Amino acid sequence: MNDLILVTGSEGLVGSRFLEISESKNNFHTPTQIEMDITKPSEIKAILASYDFKAIIHFAAYTDVSAAEKERGNKNGDCWLVNVEGTRNLAEAVKASEKKIHFVHISTDMVFSGSKRDRGPYREDHKPERDLSKLTWYGYTKAEAEREVLNILGEQVSILRIIYPVRASYEARLDYIRLPLSLHDRNELYPLFSDQHISISFIDEVCNAIDVIIKRNLYGIYHASTTDTTTPYELISLVIEKTRGEKNKVKSIKLDEYLRKNNIPEYRYPRYGGLKVEDSETKLDFKFSTYKQVIDKLVAQGLGK
Repeated sequence: MNDLILVTGSEGLVGSRFLEISESKNNFHTPTQIEMDITKPSEIKAILASYDFKAIIHFAAYTDVSAAEKERGNKNGDCWLVNVEGTRNLAEAVKASEKKIHFVHISTDMVFSGSKRDRGPYREDHKPERDLSKLTWYGYTKAEAEREVLNILGEQVSILRIIYPVRASYEARLDYIRLPLSLHDRNELYPLFSDQHISISFIDEVCNAIDVIIKRNLYGIYHASTTDTTTPYELISLVIEKTRGEKNKVKSIKLDEYLRKNNIPEYRYPRYGGLKVEDSETKLDFKFSTYKQVIDKLVAQGLGK
């Protein structure tokens, strides 16, 4: 029985950690973008024809939210081409393949608006927002990608949503925790939102969830996130206390004040975000951590050293 798994985006923040700790790490095929450009259907078909894959884990995505806003509405821009066209190409290649391939698509909380009208934290069955005016361009392209894979593959697909993924170390990119910690160490940390509701995804638990989905051949929509929500101000204050032994070092700001001062649209920073995980925990038979537990685990792994 062939257990080979194709992993896109294997050099990224989440994908690279999956390669390190997954139960299936000895069975991965990890082509670079040069070897397989997902925006080119012919290259995907060539890879699928060359190997007998059990599954595809689709991490690859355009994730720079600020840069994506500069392409807002542009379906010829990199964000749309990678997140929507690339994902569609993969799904269509899976559907056309004579082999049964389990497609696992990694998505994001930003498919939801986090607005007063449609507040999180969101259940797994909550429908992604369709109105572009309520989402970032990045979030909209990821919502479109979800709709594409479901339209093409129906129930024969797994979608795993994550939110602000974090890990103890990764030299190539700072994440939602390590960036503010780095800025704090340089005395450059800006005030953080005290009224924005978020949760975070411990990347190690994301990897564990994917392993369960693959091992048990589970389909459907899942969330990998902390079981509770917090605010950026609370989160980073605790991180600095745990890693630097310093209290009351973080300044706070209200989201409305920040948006008004900088003339930024409300959709850019979802106010009432977060993902619920109760259904996922039941289906995966897996318990996710609270945000305080995640911080403790990251510290134990060497966060901030």
